[in-house]
Amino acid sequence: MQSFLDVLKAAPRTPKSKVNTFLLSFNPRAKKVGIFLEGKNDPSFIRINVERLASHNKILTEVIVLGCKKDVLHAWKYINKRFPDNPRVLFFVDKDHDDLIGRQEGITTQGNLFVTRHYSIENYLVSKTAVKVILIDLWGLDSGVAETISTNFIDFQNAYRRIFLPWMAWHITARRLGNKPQIGNISTSVLVVDSDFQPRLIWESDMQTYLASKCKVPEAMCLQEIHTTEVELEDLPTKVWLRGKQEIWCIVKFLDELVRLVDESNEISYPSIKRNINVGNVLGLLAPRLPCPEDLKNFLHKNFQQIMDSNIA
Repeated sequence: MQSFLDVLKAAPRTPKSKVNTFLLSFNPRAKKVGIFLEGKNDPSFIRINVERLASHNKILTEVIVLGCKKDVLHAWKYINKRFPDNPRVLFFVDKDHDDLIGRQEGITTQGNLFVTRHYSIENYLVSKTAVKVILIDLWGLDSGVAETISTNFIDFQNAYRRIFLPWMAWHITARRLGNKPQIGNISTSVLVVDSDFQPRLIWESDMQTYLASKCKVPEAMCLQEIHTTEVELEDLPTKVWLRGKQEIWCIVKFLDELVRLVDESNEISYPSIKRNINVGNVLGLLAPRLPCPEDLKNFLHKNFQQIMDSNIA
């Protein structure tokens, strides 16, 4: 039989208990920073950049991973009541679609709270630079070849902007109406790449019927409302409305097609090409190899400089 102590040890730690445990040893004047991250996404990209810059400034770090954005925002408000905008406690959340569905909290960076300017931190990891890094660092391709291929990725990005726009317009419209689309029920199988390297989304029925069924959205939505949302999104940068996971799909599909072309060719051979890059590991492969995003770098510099200045004083 398990002892009472064993049961306590095995019990999941709640976000509130993690915050209170952190506060027990928190020194509001130390040269150390606690960073609070969402737990639903891979936090490695933020963690890596925070720890790099902190180490450069000889600042210690402690990472606290909470459950979701709501938990991080709650911790931010709770801790800030006791230690207003203290740079030794930093909070990081994704913007998500919150600004597009009318929410006011957690949509802009302020004080010791960092909010991604894109939908999520994953969107920062999908770019021409990211493709080039994989081609050179992981596949060992010549820089000239990598430059040409990664430039082609820009055209691929433009193509998948067009195909994902109607889907995201449907998704955001559903959320504005109070629904909670279970988008995780949609698998990567809906995304295919044609022989001419053009991405397509394929649905078993029409898009709206398929999405409503798979995402558990019970009510039919007005086509005009969806169209209005689509027109609105058309004027915004892709990374503001395209979910990070769907953008990750696209870089993986692009790489998959490159592998397929090499495998089917009898004229070229690149034995160094890694064929197991997928949506599960691509973030971990890219995170340590990409530069810190400018908005994140500015946020960290500002807060770390406050810590440095206060220690000098």
